[in-house]
Amino acid sequence: MTRKDGYKTKNRQQILEFLKMQKDRSISVSEIKENMKKTGCEVNVSTIYRYMDKLVEEGSVMKYISKEGEKAGFQYIEPEHNCHGHLHLQCIKCGKIIHLNCCFMEEIQRHIENHHGFMIQCDHSILYGICQECKGNNKTDGC
Repeated sequence: MTRKDGYKTKNRQQILEFLKMQKDRSISVSEIKENMKKTGCEVNVSTIYRYMDKLVEEGSVMKYISKEGEKAGFQYIEPEHNCHGHLHLQCIKCGKIIHLNCCFMEEIQRHIENHHGFMIQCDHSILYGICQECKGNNKTDGC
């Protein structure tokens, strides 16, 4: 990713590539740090957080707060995804994130607003459950 002054860092490129490779799930800063360490690039955690905040601000990455509320997860967003207009499903076993991008979303949003007087903000909205793969495997300790 290019900074405002046009300077690209190897660390930023490597972080972004890692996020892109893991785009179907939420990644923690500790996972990013561990990946960087494995590839021989030591990066300060505060540097990673600053870069994640920048990517969130520009819309390249979605930030999720874990269901326990104790750590954030980040997911790379493909440019064609409109994450502001749909909910997300996250598997509690494997961490996979599914974009609920279908016409049913409009019906859900209309129903909730008309019958409950509540407007959904989809940006960071996640419904937790078990994905088809984990459900099919009947795993109880994760995928």
